[in-house]
Amino acid sequence: MRRVTLSAVVWLTALWVMLWNDLSIANVASGIVLSIVLLAANRLPFATGATSGSDHRLRISPLYFAYFIVYVVVQLVRSNLSLARKILTRANTVKAGVIAVPMRTSGEMTMLVMSNVITLTPGTITVEAKGSPAVLYVNVLHLDDVERVRSELHQLEFVCVRAFGSRSARSQLQEVRLP
Repeated sequence: MRRVTLSAVVWLTALWVMLWNDLSIANVASGIVLSIVLLAANRLPFATGATSGSDHRLRISPLYFAYFIVYVVVQLVRSNLSLARKILTRANTVKAGVIAVPMRTSGEMTMLVMSNVITLTPGTITVEAKGSPAVLYVNVLHLDDVERVRSELHQLEFVCVRAFGSRSARSQLQEVRLP
């Protein structure tokens, strides 16, 4: 059965009103009708992992999500400045390479977010993502230290899991971090 939730209807209606920049009864009513039709006509996936157990449902932590946003923005700025500096210097210091980064968790959402953030960052691109066991293959433009890059990507994984990881992903991360 298709699922229409009140929160989704309110969110889509608010978005509709903001896009039209007109808070009128007709605009709100048309936004409600349109959002109900869209939600009923489209089957949207639930935010769960591969199985439907409660341990695999995503748990969004607002505080860690805010930290995730700040972390990603800081990493983007650092990467842009580093890449600009290397471009502006006359020496050719490009040492490109593909590295395999074994992930410590098996969550699909973590792998998806990490792949997108890596590709968004200048000088890196996700070449391939494999699950079971989860491994990301990343092409790095300035590959000076392989272990440093792996450690930075493991830190990104930690931040992702803390921001919106399932209970099972968080427990996998705790098991790996414990000595």
